[in-house]
Amino acid sequence: MKIDVFKTILSPFNRDVTFRVMTPDGYEEGDRLYPVLYMNDGQDIFRDEDSVSGHSLRYADYYTDYSQFLPQVIIVGIDCPSTNRERSIQYTPYTKQFVIPEWSSYESEVIGTGKEYLEWIVRELKPWIDENYRTRKQGAYTALGGVSSGTIVSTYGVIMYPEAFSRLLCISGSFYNWMDCLDKTLEQAAMDHVKYIYLDVSTNEQGRLTTREQFLEGTKMMYRRFTDCGFDETQLKYQVLKGLTHTQGGWRLRFPDAIRWIFRDL
Repeated sequence: MKIDVFKTILSPFNRDVTFRVMTPDGYEEGDRLYPVLYMNDGQDIFRDEDSVSGHSLRYADYYTDYSQFLPQVIIVGIDCPSTNRERSIQYTPYTKQFVIPEWSSYESEVIGTGKEYLEWIVRELKPWIDENYRTRKQGAYTALGGVSSGTIVSTYGVIMYPEAFSRLLCISGSFYNWMDCLDKTLEQAAMDHVKYIYLDVSTNEQGRLTTREQFLEGTKMMYRRFTDCGFDETQLKYQVLKGLTHTQGGWRLRFPDAIRWIFRDL
C-alpha cells in the first residue's frame, strides 16, 4: 500500500486543493487495472496526521492489518475546504434558504457550487488519475462517496454522471434538509447505470443543522427513494447503527464494510 500526495488548482474556484491517491498492495509489481473510489473529505481518510481535527478514518492502518479481506481498489481522497461554510457550499449542488434554529451555526442561505466541483472531478481530476494510474476507467468500475454533507454531492454525482460513476458510498448522510432538492434530481434522472449503494446512519448523530431525529428520518427517506427506483437488497445496503456519534471515530467503524459492499462484485 502506498499513498501519494498531490497539490493542484481546483480550477472552478481558483483555489489550491490537496488530494491523496492510495494504491493497494501489489500495485507496483504488476500490470493489473484497478477500480477507483473517489472520496470527499480526503484529509480524513487515511491517517490522523493528515486531518485538521487530528482524527481520521485510519484506513491506512486498517488496510495494513486486513488487506486480504478488502477489495483491491485505488482510493482518491480529495481534501475539503478549510471552513464549515466553504465545505457546505462545495458539497452542495443546490441553492437553498433555511430558517436557522438558535442552536445551529449553519448558514441561512447556501449557494451551492457542487455542480462545478463535480465537473472538475469528472473533466479534470478523473482523466488525470486515469492517465497516471492503472485504472479501470469506465464508470461501471468507479465509485463516489462521502460522509455527512459529502453524501449530498456524491449522490448527485452518481445520479447525474452515469459515464463517470456507478457506485455510491454514503455514511451518515445529511439528507433531511435537502430532500426537496434531491427529489427533483431523482425525478429527472435514470438510475439504470447504478450498480451498488451503501447507505447508513446512527442513532446519536448531531450536525450543524440536522438533529438526531432528522438524520434518521432523512436516511430512511433516501432509502425509500432508492427502493422506489427499483433497488433491492442485492444492490442497496441500508444500516441503522446504535449509539455512534457524528465523528470520524464513528465513521471509521463502517468505512471498510462500505467499501466491501460497493465493490462486492469485483
